[in-house]
Amino acid sequence: MQIDFLLQLLDDWSRWMRYDNHKLGYPTKSVGLSSGGSSNADTFDYMIEDLDNDNIRTIDALIHSLPNEEQNAIYARYLHTKKPFYYELKLQFALEKLLIKAEQRIPS
Repeated sequence: MQIDFLLQLLDDWSRWMRYDNHKLGYPTKSVGLSSGGSSNADTFDYMIEDLDNDNIRTIDALIHSLPNEEQNAIYARYLHTKKPFYYELKLQFALEKLLIKAEQRIPS
């Protein structure tokens, strides 16, 4: 995995974290019956969106697996919270750890 891909995932994660979702868990579309291999023009887009959402949830879990000081550095960078002491160093350590963990969990 390249660092650019990880940084893009972190940008997507930050937008996801700031998005207000007050839904009750109900799907946006109703379930329909299909005779099998039917497909529409949006199928590929939905498939990519599902993959992106899986990657974002994986990044969220990986961030939560970091030590608190490194989590706080990620939050400060991407969610604009208060910076911890030695912010730059902790952010660097956090990004290095995320890169290693993400290589194992997220397909590139």
